[in-house]
Amino acid sequence: MVERRDTQIPMMSAKAFGLLVWFLSAAWPSAAQSKQSGCDAPIWNQEVLEDLGSNRPAGVVFLDDQQLIVYALEPSGQLSSRRNHEVSSAFRLRVRTLDVQSGRTRFTKDLNARPHRSTVQVTTGGILVNTGEIVKLYSTDFAKAQNLTLPPVDEADMSITSVSPTGRTIMINHFNPKWNVSHLDVFDASTLTLKHSWSQSPRLYDDYSISDKGIAASGVVATDFGHTTWAVVGKAVGHCEGNVPTLYSDDELVYGCRKLIAASTNGHVLMTEALRSGDEVSGRRAVAQGGRFVAVSLDSVEIKKHLLTEPSSRVIATHIAVYDLPLKRRALTVNVDPLPKNDYSFALSPDGSKLAILNHRNVSVYAVPIH
Repeated sequence: MVERRDTQIPMMSAKAFGLLVWFLSAAWPSAAQSKQSGCDAPIWNQEVLEDLGSNRPAGVVFLDDQQLIVYALEPSGQLSSRRNHEVSSAFRLRVRTLDVQSGRTRFTKDLNARPHRSTVQVTTGGILVNTGEIVKLYSTDFAKAQNLTLPPVDEADMSITSVSPTGRTIMINHFNPKWNVSHLDVFDASTLTLKHSWSQSPRLYDDYSISDKGIAASGVVATDFGHTTWAVVGKAVGHCEGNVPTLYSDDELVYGCRKLIAASTNGHVLMTEALRSGDEVSGRRAVAQGGRFVAVSLDSVEIKKHLLTEPSSRVIATHIAVYDLPLKRRALTVNVDPLPKNDYSFALSPDGSKLAILNHRNVSVYAVPIH
């Protein structure tokens, strides 16, 4: 009897061992898949904007690697002054500073604004605020401000502000929609010294970007500040918003449509990535201050063919791809859910380690793998 019990124990142990091996081998792939599927999970996500039910200027921008600015235009409940929005305004530009790691609000500032074209950008000299009428450079605590423009003479006069990837250069594009001319002023962001001032015709719209040296515009062309002659630096690929080039250094830019292209301003291609079928580059970009990382919004487009009419298209998905340009690879892909409609914006931290996304009323912050 003893011998029989001794022979059964090893047999049962072997069986148990086999079951354990099977369980672990089945569990390991599941664990790996779970980790992989959660690799684009945000560090935090929270609702930061009121539900106003309309399209309004809103966005995100990093003040530095530890602070994130969220801004949005909101009704103020006041009557608007026709003379100057700083006297009173029916709208306020609410600016919040959030902690990058926790999402906790550090600071809130309200500024009177007009209903269109309000933006907040960060420079080496402070926070550049365009309230739709007057452009000011504020200190990072909003205690001091300097005007870069005067109140417009004509109500139709507009100003578009641009900041270089380094944050060292500001360009203001003054124009009136009645006239096909832009007057361009370029400032040193730290000293507000006027570096260049000239007129450009036809006028520049929103389809351009700047570096510390010059401008790149739709058609993949570029010019130095103060010049009106443009040089072709790349070949447009397809018809989409992505063909607007974005400078990420003085001599390098990205553009594309069905594929993303990084190239030098002398036309030398540095990197290409063919996108999956149905995807195309949108006109929304973000550049890290160091120029190493660029984030691009990609739309998945569905084309429907009709018997008697032209084909129709609709965006069925949006995702943001972050590229590590020196390594010529995609570092992160984040699906934007729900599909963006209003209040869609994103930004990279100066060191490129964080991606912030504003979608509808929510802000999410993601870690970007850096190698």
